[in-house]
Amino acid sequence: MDIYIFQEQLKIFLISLFTILAVLLLEKVNFLSSLFLAHSASLETAGMLILYLCPAFLTLAAPLAVLMSALMAFSRMSGDNEIIAMRAGGISFARLLAPVLILSALVTGATLYLSINLAHEGNLRFQQTAIKVLSRSVQSEIKEQRFYSEFPGLMIYVNQNRDGRLEGVFISDQRREGQASIIEARSGVMESDQQTGVITLALRDGVIHTAGQSYTTIGFMEYFLKMDLGAKLNQPLQKEAPHMSIPELRMEIQNKAARGAPSFREQVEIHKKYAIPMGCLALGALGALAGVMTQRRGSGGGFGIGVILMVINYLLIMIGQGLGAGGKIPPALGVWGPDVIMAAASVWVYIRVSKDTMPTRMEVFLSEIWVQLRLRLKQSHEAPAH
Repeated sequence: MDIYIFQEQLKIFLISLFTILAVLLLEKVNFLSSLFLAHSASLETAGMLILYLCPAFLTLAAPLAVLMSALMAFSRMSGDNEIIAMRAGGISFARLLAPVLILSALVTGATLYLSINLAHEGNLRFQQTAIKVLSRSVQSEIKEQRFYSEFPGLMIYVNQNRDGRLEGVFISDQRREGQASIIEARSGVMESDQQTGVITLALRDGVIHTAGQSYTTIGFMEYFLKMDLGAKLNQPLQKEAPHMSIPELRMEIQNKAARGAPSFREQVEIHKKYAIPMGCLALGALGALAGVMTQRRGSGGGFGIGVILMVINYLLIMIGQGLGAGGKIPPALGVWGPDVIMAAASVWVYIRVSKDTMPTRMEVFLSEIWVQLRLRLKQSHEAPAH
């Protein structure tokens, strides 16, 4: 029996895992397509970027896949009256949950390893690779004797560009409000910092014309102009909490405490590394018990309730982390709260199911939501185009 339930759940778990992973990767489609099409990234580079994202995305996808697999497996067995037959044979719900908890524990261990050891490293390498591609792209995008204005507030013109070595440089810098500068230099070299996403243009033998409340002219032998790739992409590229290991996060918390600065984001990130993987246990049990609730609706009803529970869990995680990172509630409460809520729901449903008192109100409520969603989707597809 244990092997049968385990195998039944494992098949659905793998399908759900890859499906959820694909959905999460869609979030990065615009960025990846921009790198591939606009910035001439190779297929190999695009593949490596996706690979770097996998540890962090698997950490998020695995608990949801455990929920869906347990729910769908038990929903199918309920629809085929297998659960009733097993219970008639004297098998308790606690015994039926054993293979579910075994799979949940295995996934929890694997997800903890990914979360603690690989997710931050993958996030960091993703950022560094993206910066490398973008910096190379900037060097090639600056064409000879053409104006380049991809960075907000900057206009660059060069006479010659030989693999980032520039000759005859002219730059209009209007990034500071009320103070415009014109920079002329005989030569310059472009260098990028993969940690910060800043491109430094080292200019030599030139002059700076500044117009503000007064006009000034300053000559220089060497001048460093910094250009932020994050400004070009309209997103920060500095090393942040998701790119840090636990020791680095603790060091950052200590540094901020010494400066009197809040460290809510870093605290949230540390708790996330443990809380999200541990959610597999609560979600696995809740999924199995919710599957038993759908015995009269089969796997279709189970899928609908599974989607609703996934959305609820995801919203709880996002809201909790947002409130914790903003200092509205303690970071530990914001991150661990969803796990506690799901665990409490599992205990409550287990007590009701064990007493053969099915939580019909909850079943009807969740099922009706799913029916309404399917009806609205069907109506939207059948609506005539105007």
